Amino acid sequence: MTTTKSAADVLYRLLYRALIEIREQGWDTGNKAVFHLADLFHTTALELGQVAAGSESHEAVLRHLEEKAAEKGVTRWLQNALSEIDTQTATPTN
Repeated sequence: MTTTKSAADVLYRLLYRALIEIREQGWDTGNKAVFHLADLFHTTALELGQVAAGSESHEAVLRHLEEKAAEKGVTRWLQNALSEIDTQTATPTN
């Protein structure tokens, strides 16, 4: 397959589309957790593409994700996930 877009851009867009479809499946099946998580993250895929292009920072994307989590009522999930990541990265591995 050939495309005029970079492989990175194609991957970000594929991830975006996959999350849109996952969100739709969550809605169709009434799975609120799947719907809300996919809804929270689907635009993050495109924002990471902006980071890769140098027009956005990871910090700005994370701030936007936190704002969206607050708007969507999933702040507690995001904070728990961030705490788990902090715990995992604080533990030295051999």
